[in-house]
Amino acid sequence: MSAHEPSHATAGIPLQALVAELRSRCKAASRFQGGSTYYHEELGIFRQYAEERQLFLLTPPDELSRAPDEEGNEHQVWYLPDANAFLKATWPDFFGLLVVHRPHEEQKASPIAYLERWSLHNDLFGDDVRFLGALATDSGLRLLIQQPAISGTPATDQEIQRFFTTSGWLRFVIEGNVAYFDPDRRVVISDTHRGNIILMDDGLLAPIDLRVQSVSGSLLDTVAKLCNSSSSDH
Repeated sequence: MSAHEPSHATAGIPLQALVAELRSRCKAASRFQGGSTYYHEELGIFRQYAEERQLFLLTPPDELSRAPDEEGNEHQVWYLPDANAFLKATWPDFFGLLVVHRPHEEQKASPIAYLERWSLHNDLFGDDVRFLGALATDSGLRLLIQQPAISGTPATDQEIQRFFTTSGWLRFVIEGNVAYFDPDRRVVISDTHRGNIILMDDGLLAPIDLRVQSVSGSLLDTVAKLCNSSSSDH
């Protein structure tokens, strides 16, 4: 077990199984209250689950005591040379943004949506992101993941668009941002800029940090309309 992982038994929970349990709790809450869960409700569900399963780290990894190697809109990042991987910690109480959201809903992703994003990232792109645990800090809740490092150079915009459209993804634009929709798996992605997709030495592309979201119900209808609008514009 890596020194960056929590030492308790739950450290071995696969990300997919973790997300399935959290989403099951969201569905139970939805049935109870007669409506879908939103950001603050999902934040509470995650905190309760993390307490029950001892997912809070008692001490932060040593890397967090030094300046990060990189900083982005969602994470501080440290390179782990022994593991050839990156340790990523979300900014306090910020877990990224949703690709598409319901009216009057926070665009901010909940901790559950954040973990679901990485589970989908693993499934769709063959990544091996692992959840290391949560940190309760004076500034707010932080989530930590570990992601394998990938060698290569940033892909061009043309290579990125070809990568998705030739794989069956439908391009659309939402709030001025380019996004893609997989109608078979009902998944949307965005943040597909050059810094997030690597052209590897073997000529293949590897997404490394996309927003990924499963859609259903009214959100699925919204995305379908946006795709139809985008296709009619070309």
